[in-house]
Amino acid sequence: MSYTPKFNESKVAQLAAYFIDKAGGEIYHLMLMKLLYIADRNALATLGYSISDDNYVSMNYGPVLSKTLSLIDGCVQLENSLWIKLISPGRDHKLFLLNANNAPTDLLSQAELKIADSVFGQYGDWDRFELAEETHKFAEWIDPKGSAIPISYEDILKALDFSNEDTNNILQSLEDVQQAKAFLNSL
Repeated sequence: MSYTPKFNESKVAQLAAYFIDKAGGEIYHLMLMKLLYIADRNALATLGYSISDDNYVSMNYGPVLSKTLSLIDGCVQLENSLWIKLISPGRDHKLFLLNANNAPTDLLSQAELKIADSVFGQYGDWDRFELAEETHKFAEWIDPKGSAIPISYEDILKALDFSNEDTNNILQSLEDVQQAKAFLNSL
């Protein structure tokens, strides 16, 4: 079964701002991307869903959240974007929190914040390039040789040793939730 996520820019903006705040108000692009990917991966493994509902790709520095990367790089500017209200690009490949010590978390569940805290506690003081190398060890990452190769949710679940049955159940649950949200939004 294949699952096509619907990107949640607001949640990923809050999670990114949360990580930037924990890093002291600024963070390297690469470091933020690795923390976001690992948090999403851990949420998928423990909660049965990702925080961002982003698409994933293998790139030279490891797996990334593709739509989030476009936000980080400034390639996409969404109307009424929470990202641009919270996060500012800076110099030297860094991002800054616009309102220091004020990263909203109202869209993130306590379980998601616990995952974020755990990820930051484990990796927050790593060198960004060492962390990128660490993500090369994730079984779902394939060296793209300068390109980008899609990573499916199924690829991640299988890399985390979920059985085919459990993988299919999680993907079906994700699809069911997405359909329910679409139905509710249509009312």
